[in-house]
Amino acid sequence: MENNDIIYIERCKEGDGEAFAVLYDRYIDKIYRFVYYKVFEKETAEDIVSEAFSKAFEHIVGYDETKGSFSSWLYRIARNAVIDHYRGKKETANIEDIFELSYSERFSEKLDAKEVFKKISEHLESLSPKQREIIILRVWEDLSYKEIAEITGASEGSVKMAFLRAIKDIREKFGPLALALLALMRP
Repeated sequence: MENNDIIYIERCKEGDGEAFAVLYDRYIDKIYRFVYYKVFEKETAEDIVSEAFSKAFEHIVGYDETKGSFSSWLYRIARNAVIDHYRGKKETANIEDIFELSYSERFSEKLDAKEVFKKISEHLESLSPKQREIIILRVWEDLSYKEIAEITGASEGSVKMAFLRAIKDIREKFGPLALALLALMRP
């Protein structure tokens, strides 16, 4: 947690909207990336992030720093907003199928290593949604295992084990360069 998050949180609890704006600016990019990699649609991600921050503002009075970091609290709200989004859709869309939407196309345009990206991307698609989420949060969002555990509701040990197994598998299948490419897949 940023050193002065708690100061701004306390000011928010007292009704200071400008203090929330500071927190918003501090976390918007991370939360947006997290949501975007869940839905892969810019407009939908923007709507969900807006909803998540609105809920955070509404419920900041209930935030308890003893139960976890502020960023973990925001990620949980965003994660729940994504789940609510898919629950509310009339059409039958499987949230896990969203990961497959033009995945290799997005990254192959950015780098020459198209074949490696395609293979890594296919491998990521074969992971469970939980493993993908952990990889996104650990590699792309650079969160600690403790923060990921707070977000996902899993134990810190199980998060670490799931991440290490997925990374080991990627390294064994594609070599050590694949881990660097995985990190570069981030927007």
